[in-house]
Amino acid sequence: MNRALLVLIGTAALGCSGGGGWDAASSLDAGFFEPDAGPRAAYTRPPTTAVHWDWQIGAATEADIGVPTGVNLLDVDGFLASAASVASWRARGIYTVCYINAGSWQPGLPDAGDYPDVLKLQADPNWPGEYFLDVTDVFRPGSVLAAILGKRLDMCKAKGFDALEPDNLQNDENVKSGKITMQAQLDFNGWLADLAHAKGLAVFQKNGPDKILRATTAGTTMVDTFDGILDEQCQQFGECDALGEFSKRGKLALDVEYDKSLTLDCSSFTASGIVALKKDLLLAGMTSGAYVRQTCD
Repeated sequence: MNRALLVLIGTAALGCSGGGGWDAASSLDAGFFEPDAGPRAAYTRPPTTAVHWDWQIGAATEADIGVPTGVNLLDVDGFLASAASVASWRARGIYTVCYINAGSWQPGLPDAGDYPDVLKLQADPNWPGEYFLDVTDVFRPGSVLAAILGKRLDMCKAKGFDALEPDNLQNDENVKSGKITMQAQLDFNGWLADLAHAKGLAVFQKNGPDKILRATTAGTTMVDTFDGILDEQCQQFGECDALGEFSKRGKLALDVEYDKSLTLDCSSFTASGIVALKKDLLLAGMTSGAYVRQTCD
């Protein structure tokens, strides 16, 4: 899973107060506690037509981030981007989406010290020093994780972002102990989407094409809960048909491929309504020599 704060850029965004689907009674029946997300706020859905985007979540500094010609959808890290930069992008018609890491702990971030060790279930083998989290903590009274994530979403909103891209929403697969069931993961995903909406942010499902049509305990599917999806390597792994469920519902579906030997199957992406990119694995800033961006445009 890549670290990214989606700054989606779009000139034709639509107003929306779409739904999440977490049900307090169902959560209590399951033995969980639902933190109060507060009243639902107005938020702006990502654009779905004439979308041209980029993803630079691996930029080393804010100065390394650039907007390629014609791009109207950009992705940057929420901690890295300043409110001034977000304001300047929005002034140019850019729809901005804020990346946070929802399901993992990362060292070196401003709030890294707020995470108790008990939340860190398993080291991430692909990202040394990082740990997959016990996401079920958000359903416990006085949840530490719920408070941390709430503050991260507040940061995204305060900086002026339009939407949220939360990373690592698949800890049911990542944590090998079996502590997190698929249903618990789906319920966490739904809780997080509802929290984003309550704070006035649209929200993207990150990866998990196998979960798109699966539902929370309340019965709301991921495709109906989230406002769009950002997936990685659907062409490489033959999972693009699932992403088309979002475009069928008039929602934005994005995909990124990394394999240097792969050629984007643009005809299939277009037919499925998926906006695809080929990118460098680091998702480097535009000024970096490692930066790659290939499109179907």
